[in-house]
Amino acid sequence: MIKNILLLILYKKMPSVAWTMLLVFCILSGCGNKANNHNKEGILFYNKGKYTEAIGEFKKALELNPSFYDAHYHLGIVYYAKGMTDESIIELKKAIDIDPNEPKAHYNIAFAYVAKEDVATALTEYRKAVDLFAARKDKKEADGYLYMAVAYSLIEKNDEALSACKKALKINPALEDAHYFLGVCYYKRNMIDEAIAAFKKVIQLNPKSEKAHNLLFTIYDKLGKTEESIEEDRILKQIARERREQQ
Repeated sequence: MIKNILLLILYKKMPSVAWTMLLVFCILSGCGNKANNHNKEGILFYNKGKYTEAIGEFKKALELNPSFYDAHYHLGIVYYAKGMTDESIIELKKAIDIDPNEPKAHYNIAFAYVAKEDVATALTEYRKAVDLFAARKDKKEADGYLYMAVAYSLIEKNDEALSACKKALKINPALEDAHYFLGVCYYKRNMIDEAIAAFKKVIQLNPKSEKAHNLLFTIYDKLGKTEESIEEDRILKQIARERREQQ
């Protein structure tokens, strides 16, 4: 109400052209606020797993503001969550066209390309995301390198995968999944001692990491290290028991 009164006061003192410009600005501003509200509602629905409702809200936001980066981005994310990969790529591309220097759409569209088995394009998008995260000194750069490593591994570029994993850990030494995948890379290269060390690091960070204990059990069993394999089996059974009790 106060805002409207002030606008009326200003109207009496402004030339007609200036008033028209202000009116247009206020209309656009109002649409922008409504679009933002729909975007926020969409995020709430998405977080509750109500994807259809989320899509509806993001589309309403885009009807009001077709150049709304976040609405295109979030629509792409929810499409991906629903397994609608092609639609996800379309929306994330639109977000990238609006702001090519924002890394999050590059980062997430790469996952969609991996799902389409277009690993080469995925790697290109991961590289763009990594560079943009690095420019912002954002530790999300480490996640970018981790998933680059996974992508490289999918096309059997194991040296590149190992290198990307090491870069991820240099940026964020506490990145649990990077230690795990480093262990996987070493294991695939038959570097068993290094693999064991990497999986033990995972367990230091997360003592209940089933995947790390599973691979340690497999390695110890193959090496004939009976005591170690029995201990890993005991831990795995304990973790499984605790999970059942919590359900």
